[in-house]
Parts: sequence; C-alpha cells; structure tokens
Amino acid sequence: MALYVAWSAAAVLLALAALARHPYSFYLLLRWICCAVFAYSAFTAHEKNRAPWAWVFGVMAVLYNPIFRVRLDRSTWVALNWITIAVIVIAAIVFWRAGKRPPGQSNREVLGNHRE
Repeated sequence: MALYVAWSAAAVLLALAALARHPYSFYLLLRWICCAVFAYSAFTAHEKNRAPWAWVFGVMAVLYNPIFRVRLDRSTWVALNWITIAVIVIAAIVFWRAGKRPPGQSNREVLGNHRE
C-alpha cells in the first residue's frame, strides 16, 4: 500500500511540473522525492523477483537523482514527466493484478489459458 501512495505522490508532482512553471526549489524537491520513490520501487521490484521492473525503476531513479543531475531542456523534461507517469500507472496495474493472484497461480491460469 505504501508503494501506491508513493507512486501517487510522485505522479501528482510530475504532472504539476509538466503543467506549469515553478521555482527551482520545486524541481529540486521533485527530484529528491522521485529519486527516493523510484529507488524504493526498484528495491521492492527486486524483492518480488521482477527484474525488468527493478531495471525500469532503477533507470528512473538515476534520471531523477538530485545529486548527479541530468540536464535537459524544459520540453524534454515535460515529455519525460508524462512518460514517467504512464510507467507509474502501468506498474501500479501490473503490481496490483499480481497481488490479487493467489500464491502459486501462474499468469496462464489467471488468463484462463491453462491446460488440465
């Protein structure tokens, strides 16, 4: 549940950054929050044996890190913010669906493609 709250907070901040101009301090706070959320997400994905998601969130943590900043123009950041929001939404759906699956049940069984 904490992961979904963190993703929601990051998504809201990313949308605010994409929709309007803000003072530099807002973008710095955005980087700290997003980096922490995505690093935590990468760790959680790794713990759940979801290597592709661990890599996706790891790359996003590096992209939004506040220490070794990636310098891009505003239009590129706006596009990246919207792409990042889309990734968060897709990850939330994937993680939520997998969490609803009973232990030991495969993807095929969930989709109804299993053979008796």
